[in-house]
Amino acid sequence: KILSSQIFKYNSKTGKDDSGDSASAIVWGADHGAVISQNSWGYDFKTEKDALNSTIDAATKSAVDYFIRYAGTDKSGNQTGPMKGGVVIFAAGNDNWSIGWPAAYDKVIAVGASSSMGTKSYFSNYGSWVDIAAPGGDAVLGPMVYSTVPGGYDSFQGTSMACPHVSGVAALLVSYFGGPGFTNEMLVEKLLGGANTEFLPPSYQSGPL
Repeated sequence: KILSSQIFKYNSKTGKDDSGDSASAIVWGADHGAVISQNSWGYDFKTEKDALNSTIDAATKSAVDYFIRYAGTDKSGNQTGPMKGGVVIFAAGNDNWSIGWPAAYDKVIAVGASSSMGTKSYFSNYGSWVDIAAPGGDAVLGPMVYSTVPGGYDSFQGTSMACPHVSGVAALLVSYFGGPGFTNEMLVEKLLGGANTEFLPPSYQSGPL
């Protein structure tokens, strides 16, 4: 099952989306039965230096910690869901920078984007904090990722496209292995341990393309 939490609201004056209370949305998910928190969003910075000097905000950090600790449990800490504890997954960001927030918080799984060639997508943020990569499209190498839009379908690129691939695999793992005694640590071990490292490009760790 999927629980969708709206954290953006269209601003008719600016023609853009205004960010909402994402921290409360993460907590709400944990309180309503979710054990995987899929987050295809991140902070905007003017420069890489600004991003390097930043960190996860206190409200989001608290919400992420809450989800990891309490998802799939009751108020006494007893397992009630298919997994004890939660896993939070974030898109790494699309600036081709060496940092991205909140994805760089060490308790979340940060997802970079890979192209159809198995290389780092040109836009994907990178670094040792990126835990895993998934298809995110690449307009240079092609193709991009086909996705739904209001009224139909369109093609996109971004770590926001890669992130749901990882969340989906995580959900499949829970559906197969989940049950009494299955924990979030076990899921992370299976998810990251089962990733194909053969095509992991050095640029994810050492620098941009």
